Amino acid sequence: MMRAVYKDGRGATYSCSVEIHDNKWMMLTSEGFQPITNEFQDDIAGTLSFVEHREEKDSRIHVEQGANSFRVPQEAGARATAEYETQRAKQRREMLNELNQPDPQRMRQAREYAAEVLRARKPRGKGVFIVG
Repeated sequence: MMRAVYKDGRGATYSCSVEIHDNKWMMLTSEGFQPITNEFQDDIAGTLSFVEHREEKDSRIHVEQGANSFRVPQEAGARATAEYETQRAKQRREMLNELNQPDPQRMRQAREYAAEVLRARKPRGKGVFIVG
């Protein structure tokens, strides 16, 4: 099952089912089958721009005969939660890796500042001391 994904000017995404109709791939809208075009005029969202075709996952829960009908949704929920947490942890790791990359410009600025502080602390004369 495929979906056509469109985006509006604010970045919100919209999608609709795609099926073969009259030997052509068409998207199924509230007004019936429409050709898939680069731009689509929606009554509510306005002008939408085509982004991609996306494969739709089957999110229905299948219960076999004789199975515990309460356990199946619990297991499906646990699988979905585990998948979500795995994805979230992966995205967090990627973000942290990106944030922890050394920034050459900031490192150069820090070295220049440290050198400036050292120059300011260095004595300027030959150092005359009174020994008594």
